[in-house]
Amino acid sequence: MSAHQHKRLAQNHRWQTEVLPCLIRPYMSMLRQTDNLRNEAGMLDKACTCLNNPRLLEISIVRFTKLQKLVLSVCACRTAAVQLVEQGLFPCAPVHPTLAVDIHVLDFVTRLFLRIAPNNTAWADSINEFLSSQGYQLQGQDPLRRRFGNALQWYNSLQDLTANFVDQVLSIARNYEEGGSEVSDAEVKTVEIAKGKEARESSEDDDSDVDSGSDQPAKKQLRIDSDQEMNHLSRPSEYLRGRCPLCFGGPSQSAQDFNAIVCIDACFTQKHNKRSHKDPPRQHPRTVFLPESDVKRWEEIVASLRPPKTMPKTAAGGEAREDGYELSLKVPNSVLDACEASFTAADGSREKASTQFFDSTALMAMLCRHDRVLWLVNMTSPGERQHYALALIDQLFKNLPSGFTVGLLYDISCSIHRSCVKWGFLDAYLSRLTFAISVFHAYGHGWACQCVYHPRKCDGFGLSDGEGCERFWHSISKLIAYLRICGHHTRLYTLDSQVQYADRLSLLGIGNWLARKWRNTQTRRLEADTQVISSAKQDRYLREQWKSQLSSQTRPLPRQTKNAGRSAVEEAIRLRKVRDTLRDRVSALEDVLSDINSEDYQVAEVEGKLPDLRGKLAQVQAKLIRQEQLLGVVGQQQYRHLATSPFMALRMNAHALKVRLRNRLTSRKFERDRIERSFRRQQYNDRKVRTQTEDAVKRRDPGIQALARQYNILCHKMEELVRLKRAPRNAIAPQPIPLKELFDLDVDDVIWQDVGLDASGDIENPPAWLTDEDVKSGIKGILLRDRCDEELRRLKHECIALYHWLSEEWQVVNACIEAATNLGRCSDIVSV
Repeated sequence: MSAHQHKRLAQNHRWQTEVLPCLIRPYMSMLRQTDNLRNEAGMLDKACTCLNNPRLLEISIVRFTKLQKLVLSVCACRTAAVQLVEQGLFPCAPVHPTLAVDIHVLDFVTRLFLRIAPNNTAWADSINEFLSSQGYQLQGQDPLRRRFGNALQWYNSLQDLTANFVDQVLSIARNYEEGGSEVSDAEVKTVEIAKGKEARESSEDDDSDVDSGSDQPAKKQLRIDSDQEMNHLSRPSEYLRGRCPLCFGGPSQSAQDFNAIVCIDACFTQKHNKRSHKDPPRQHPRTVFLPESDVKRWEEIVASLRPPKTMPKTAAGGEAREDGYELSLKVPNSVLDACEASFTAADGSREKASTQFFDSTALMAMLCRHDRVLWLVNMTSPGERQHYALALIDQLFKNLPSGFTVGLLYDISCSIHRSCVKWGFLDAYLSRLTFAISVFHAYGHGWACQCVYHPRKCDGFGLSDGEGCERFWHSISKLIAYLRICGHHTRLYTLDSQVQYADRLSLLGIGNWLARKWRNTQTRRLEADTQVISSAKQDRYLREQWKSQLSSQTRPLPRQTKNAGRSAVEEAIRLRKVRDTLRDRVSALEDVLSDINSEDYQVAEVEGKLPDLRGKLAQVQAKLIRQEQLLGVVGQQQYRHLATSPFMALRMNAHALKVRLRNRLTSRKFERDRIERSFRRQQYNDRKVRTQTEDAVKRRDPGIQALARQYNILCHKMEELVRLKRAPRNAIAPQPIPLKELFDLDVDDVIWQDVGLDASGDIENPPAWLTDEDVKSGIKGILLRDRCDEELRRLKHECIALYHWLSEEWQVVNACIEAATNLGRCSDIVSV
């Protein structure tokens, strides 16, 4: 370790253990005397009590409009830091500062840096030039940047420690109000700080408290065993009640709905460059980051319970394995496999950020439905591994009482639900946990998966969309460049500060949020109710039809051996179509050869292509003959009937077109998502990727629309054949795709429906949900109306929860003020 690094560590330790704890009381007194910085702080002349020889310090004072000189007499009982804070200034060094900054300036810069990316260099250069233009001059090559940065950093720490101290005082009052009689170590320490005692004594006894400055409820929660905590808690922990009063601050939700709804997502743009060493440790007193030990423990649990991934094995003779359900899951394995294959996030081994260049590759967050951060995880793996999400879920339930139910929205909920059921993760909580996929990323899942996991189809989720994480990532996107190059601990502290800032804004606007949600839900419920009434069907009948549709469309794929006859006929028809196509191409080339007017270059070109085409035609003809010989008597009859059926040819073409169209639409959606995520980023590589992606999307759009038009033409032809009774018995024509909703990929869009494109619908007396448009519309309406009713119930409960939380906080604050006034302790926090 270099001498400079050793000096930084020593200074960092002194700030946190000796200086800042002693500044809490003077800082709060100064705030009271200046009416929260509305007025100027006065000079306090207190006599020295230590009888030591004082030292005179000449300090430069940076204010908004001028530069001043101040001479302080410093001794053991009257340190420079304490005297400066009492005068509304903050030092750049813990013991012998040469520069101090007006707290008004620091407070303004703090608020500014919460709204833009922090840039001490730009601010220091600007204020230095501004003061120089007025004739003030600071000595040195870089007179302000480093010292101003130190003052701002530790002033922010003092602000956070003070806010945490007030929380601890309120926590003591809350415990007394609830009948608590035991005083914890944190409470003793809080009273000591309130009396003005130095924290040096306690820091010698407990080194673990040195780094953070003071205990916090979140840390105490982490040291409690999960089983003991579930038995101990009668309501959500104090940490969660402080994180979101609407979700966790009131009485329990009704039994028919979840007690809380949360969402999880990862962001791989929030990276941190790898360095040879880390900056000095510094932790936010009210951090929302999970400890690395908890994340590491879950990584080891997952590695011990789940074997490494291997290639899927097929049965002997090339027969595909039988499809089915994974224990209690309601989605077939074939659909879940397709979801994992199509979703990049589901493959944790796929590298999204190189660990060669980044020591922190991403962030993962858990937010409540009100977009308030509950916890963050600093990710260090190249991909989105499941143990990060499992650690967040485990931490959530550790802070909840037994019986508290949770709805979880996650991009790949189907995948993590499958892992929990298959490998026994979170066994103690699965009965109280319901999984769903976030609305914006539902397009990456198959229709059967959406039927079960889409929040608009799943009971209990109301109108929650699960996109709170995306909104949070957008709010901190301005910090991407700064957080990539700053120190490791500075990065975490900055993110914690942004979370606290977002909490304050959210709490101020929570009433407007509830009113806006209530109006929107009422409007959507009216639309849904109109849709149900227009269907002219009873509610009970529509629910039965939806249940029948859900059972039918989430059924496992039939085993290959049971469907061998139908597959053989379809393969023979496909080969016949390929044979006819090749035969037409060969015939066209032979016509060129036989034409005496053909040019020499045309003849030469045909002679080069014709042998290969004839060879392919012979191979396909031989395959077709072998396939036809394998068909039995019944198969031969079906083959002769279907091979000459124009309806079957149109159906096969339409099915192939729709699969291709769906894949291209999904790819386009992923690409547009990437463009939106990279919006206004400044990195060259990201701009290059964005430009390439935009070009790809523009090139793809006309092709997608052309495919949709071709598909609709085939649908109209099939509909005409069905009307003329020239289609197989019980055949259904597929529904055309409205071009206006082509790119929406909504859960109820036609693009997801394959009705009429395979033989599964060719049954006698097909169900109403398959053929009756009124029933289809009624099912959509009644499901939306149910979600609206759930949302209205939840909004009512959240209003009650907000009232209970505010009433409790009001009582606690008044009790604390009364106790502080009567006992003469902590009187300086009365006005804060």
